Amino acid sequence: MTTTTSTSTWLDPIPGLWRDEAAHRYWLGEHLFPVSITGVLAHGLSDYAKRSIEAKRSIWEPRGTTVHAALEHYSQARFLAGKSTREALLDAETLCGHHQYRDWILPLLQLPLWDEVEVIASERLSCCLTRNVAGAFDGAYVSRALSERRGHEVRVLYDLKTLSAHGRPYSTAAQLGGYMVLEAAQGNHYELGQTIWSKPGEAFCSTFYSREKCLSAWAAAWSCYCSARRPF
Repeated sequence: MTTTTSTSTWLDPIPGLWRDEAAHRYWLGEHLFPVSITGVLAHGLSDYAKRSIEAKRSIWEPRGTTVHAALEHYSQARFLAGKSTREALLDAETLCGHHQYRDWILPLLQLPLWDEVEVIASERLSCCLTRNVAGAFDGAYVSRALSERRGHEVRVLYDLKTLSAHGRPYSTAAQLGGYMVLEAAQGNHYELGQTIWSKPGEAFCSTFYSREKCLSAWAAAWSCYCSARRPF
């Protein structure tokens, strides 16, 4: 295994932006954001869908939290700290609960994708004061192949989802678009969006969503939310 040295710049945290983990609320200094990206998207769910999600929370929440934490540790160790692939894998294995979800984690961290990109953000907090909304996205990377092909740096914003053995992928374009909007307010541009799926014994990436598709899907969700919650 060789050591990966990043040629792209890891994105600096936004000064003063933090998240109350227990309440899942975002603050910029003393400013409390009234809603998050996930809160906006949840507004569009039916009552039945909301009940179904809550009924299985005890299953998907600890799984999702552990798998996301493993990818965060791996990404930061390999692409921020510059550790070898092997060392980064060992870092992820030190996480509490790793063994229980090893079938989800190991295929995810061994995706060929990580040898083809330079990760520039992991579990990144972002916000937009104009829209008064905040959120945290799972990560972003620079694609070496696409950058070479297109003649400029191509950044991809990605979202990680975990599924049960029989779970099926679904569109995350609106969520990705929401994070792109937050990042645009911070001066960061992403050309593409992507979902990374983790299942027991398997991990795979979705085809790319164009920036336009992501922003269009987000605009529809945001408009629906504002019509109901921000009538002005």
